[in-house]
Amino acid sequence: MEISGLIDEFAAHLADDPNTSPRTAEFYEADLKEFAHFLAGNSVIKVEDIGIGGVMGFRNHLLESKRKRFTVYRKDAAVRRFLDWVRTSTCANLDLDPIEPMHQPLDQHITFLEEEEVEQLLSFPQHTLHSLRDATMIRLMLDTGVTVGEIRGLLKSDLDLDAAQIHLGGPGSHLAPRVCRLSEETVKTLRCYLERRTDETPELIIGRAARPVTTSKSLQNSLWKRCDQVGLPHISPMILRHTFAIRLLKHGATLNELKEALGVRDTTNIGVYKKFA
Repeated sequence: MEISGLIDEFAAHLADDPNTSPRTAEFYEADLKEFAHFLAGNSVIKVEDIGIGGVMGFRNHLLESKRKRFTVYRKDAAVRRFLDWVRTSTCANLDLDPIEPMHQPLDQHITFLEEEEVEQLLSFPQHTLHSLRDATMIRLMLDTGVTVGEIRGLLKSDLDLDAAQIHLGGPGSHLAPRVCRLSEETVKTLRCYLERRTDETPELIIGRAARPVTTSKSLQNSLWKRCDQVGLPHISPMILRHTFAIRLLKHGATLNELKEALGVRDTTNIGVYKKFA
């Protein structure tokens, strides 16, 4: 069966999947067309002719093209989900198990998201209380660099939606107090999330049964759940904090201003960002 036709079928499958947003489906299709173009250049047209060498060859081709490691792994994840669908949901004779862990870490230095990857991360459907909560959490991390530990301690009273700002670094935080601006989209998401809630719990981010979140690990797992949903490799909360920092530097902030925005008390803690300043 021809790869290009199967990609079209897979795109139609994603379009009918209620757990996949239209924007996520677009990202998948674009990545898979790039994969198909690479294979065609190596005279591989039919899916039955794809082997693990073809998957790894595409991955190495992207790395040699100086793509960011995270971008490469994101495209790799799209390819593997497509091939798993081909293997389990079509009559194609694909003798390949694509769900094989890579066991290769992301960039050991500063890993951050490009704007396209931020858009993909936030492309999951946001119609339920839990999905709005997760979108709120992600947007707060991207807008303010807030840590998962700080998020657990945030109260609804720390918000000033009319002024589009939030107070961070309250009692119990090891980070300095600071006030951070919120984007229009984050304010909109926060309003939707808070309007959906019917509880009286003072915490801003809550778990099941409207209870406070007890561990940072549970928030990380929620983030990973959304990564799986949109076809991204697992993103750590620190990657979102890095993304906030680098966005700020790209908009002209100094390292001292970044130090204040991150709430760190020592400039040596932000030395890793010097190359982006």
